[in-house]
Amino acid sequence: MKKPNLFILGAPKCGTTFLFETFKRHPRIFLPRIKELNYFSFYQLKIHSYYKDLKTKSLNKYLRYYKKAKSETYLVDASVSYFTFDEVPKAIKEFNSEAKIIFMVRNPYKRAFSHYLMDKRMGYAPKPFSEYLNDESTFHFRQYVHNSLYYKEISKYFEHFDRSNILILELESLKENYTSIFQFLNIAPIEINFEEKVNENKNSRNWIGRIVQKNRGFTERTKLLFPDSFSNKFKSLLYKKAEKCELSSNDFISLQSFIEEDYMKFKSLNNDH
Repeated sequence: MKKPNLFILGAPKCGTTFLFETFKRHPRIFLPRIKELNYFSFYQLKIHSYYKDLKTKSLNKYLRYYKKAKSETYLVDASVSYFTFDEVPKAIKEFNSEAKIIFMVRNPYKRAFSHYLMDKRMGYAPKPFSEYLNDESTFHFRQYVHNSLYYKEISKYFEHFDRSNILILELESLKENYTSIFQFLNIAPIEINFEEKVNENKNSRNWIGRIVQKNRGFTERTKLLFPDSFSNKFKSLLYKKAEKCELSSNDFISLQSFIEEDYMKFKSLNNDH
């Protein structure tokens, strides 16, 4: 059976799309046309998520995305929604006990605020960032804070997978350490263009862009009907580069109360390996 055996499970806004696009150029790695299939998190997203993402309910439909795989060594699923739900690590282990996992992370404070800005641009976060940090019961809090608790979330996967099957990459040092990816996968390295802009922060140019940006599930399904080159040209008509925003000192302090202890544990964990 052709089924995924390589999972890119980094937190959102940590460079998973860059890695996914890079892998498209490797002859021994198969990528589905849609990056985030959300099969192992289907029910959790259906209950909790405000995103209108593509979600894959049945195993048959999930495996259908890999039917064109040939003799590639790795078949990839890069669904970032797998990062924080407690049930997912065990489900992936039961699906493929030999799977390899790559976690992409970055400075958790920058990640959390970048995630909020993305939601704001998409129309999912109309309130100030501080308000979402003050309500731990919301899915927004899970998105911004839980996704930044790297030690807590990655440790769940250590309970089910051998450490040798897990690679942790920090976005800030990816350029210096990218060869470790191919050593981990035991395949020949390829050149990586670190100047290439992938999944840049963007604002809608018009009402069509706003609709498309907020309905990502529909957008992903539509991509299956057209070549990637067409989709890339179409993007320039809908989006423009977003202005930069800085995390305020008050919001940093609020985040620090949730994140700092976990981040110190994560740094210690990652340095040990």
